[in-house]
Amino acid sequence: MNFDQLMQCAKDINDKALELAMTELSQKKSEKFPGSNEYNQIRQRYAFIEPLFEPFSRLPDPTRYDPLIADLNAAMGNLRTESGQTTELTKDVSLANPHLDKMTTDGGYLQGWNGEAAMAFKANFIDTFKTISGNQFAALSTLKGVLQAHQEMWSTARKDITKIANDTKDALDNAGGCDKNEWSFAFSVLSAVTAVGGVVVTVATAGAGLPVTFPAIGAASSTGSAAIAGITASGDSADTIINSMRQAVDDLTKHIQEVETQHIELKIRGLIDCIHGNKDRLVSTRPNLAGMNDRDLTGDRGMGKSD
Repeated sequence: MNFDQLMQCAKDINDKALELAMTELSQKKSEKFPGSNEYNQIRQRYAFIEPLFEPFSRLPDPTRYDPLIADLNAAMGNLRTESGQTTELTKDVSLANPHLDKMTTDGGYLQGWNGEAAMAFKANFIDTFKTISGNQFAALSTLKGVLQAHQEMWSTARKDITKIANDTKDALDNAGGCDKNEWSFAFSVLSAVTAVGGVVVTVATAGAGLPVTFPAIGAASSTGSAAIAGITASGDSADTIINSMRQAVDDLTKHIQEVETQHIELKIRGLIDCIHGNKDRLVSTRPNLAGMNDRDLTGDRGMGKSD
């Protein structure tokens, strides 16, 4: 059974649990089959099973993250320079944009421009262009990592809930057999994301301060997302199997909330704070000419005197 069949599996679990519980009750009554009142009581006892799985059937589709991640990859490719920092989040962006190499000099076009604005343009825009581009590249990589982490969280959550349903169904099928009926539920979602270090935005101008490391997170799928927690149970009764299933679903719900709030959300909040607090490292200084009046624009403070 795959994730798309989750609710059908939940119905099957409900039916099998009801059938097993009725069989258990008939055995207690010396083979007298239980009546309709007892049947309705047992059915009511297990009525929670399908609603328990229903919210999981609406988990986000991980593939919907692909276009967003692809857009960020493309933007990173446009911003990548030789100084673009390589981290776990940038390894799939291999080519640098050669057009950015041209922003290293004014090429002689501004030789006649000798005002204060000309010097500021060179110092604050041309000289810092590659650094600013590299910092924007780094910032985009952290955003991409957040999307990849969220995508991996939902992907593993789908796998975990599917496994819980399948293992429960198998345990119900194996109840009363010759071998010991034992099963386990594992939670890969806890290892879906990983912290990423070394995503640094550097100082654009000398003496402006120390480099800043952006908090970053990414998907841990490359490491296999091994399950790091779980439940092991055994028994043949319907109640034992269903109760362990309910505990597993409750635990999975808590683990998803933990990953999202204690890992992904914390990184996002830290990233937002870092971006807001370091705009000068991500956006070039506003040109001196901006907002200048006509008199200053043609004077030494502006365009200067042409030779």
